[in-house]
Formats: sequence, C-alpha cells, structure tokens
Amino acid sequence: MGVGLFSLVSLLLLACVYFLPSLLAWRKRHRLRRKILIANALLGWTVIGWAACLILALRRDA
Repeated sequence: MGVGLFSLVSLLLLACVYFLPSLLAWRKRHRLRRKILIANALLGWTVIGWAACLILALRRDA
C-alpha cells in the first residue's frame, strides 16, 4: 500500500516538473502558450527541448 502511494505521488511530481514550462506559460497567459505546450509535450523529454520551452515561457511577450 505504501509503495503504490509513493509511486503515485512520485509520478505526479515528475509530471509537474516535466510540464513546468507549460504551466508557467498558461499562468502568465503567454501568447504562445499552446505552442509551448505542444513543444513541451513532444520535446520535453530532451533536456534541450525542456530548457528551450522554459526559456520561452519565461520570456516577456513581444
């Protein structure tokens, strides 16, 4: 029972970290938030793709 709960909490935490750029973009109402979400979902597994999405999400809207 304890291992299942730990696994569930760990999976949820990892999903939040993985989609952090998308979450930040939606919270800031970034104009490219849909594109950031798609790029994050498709390229977030690479460190470079995740970092690029994070940088884009943190940039100011032009």
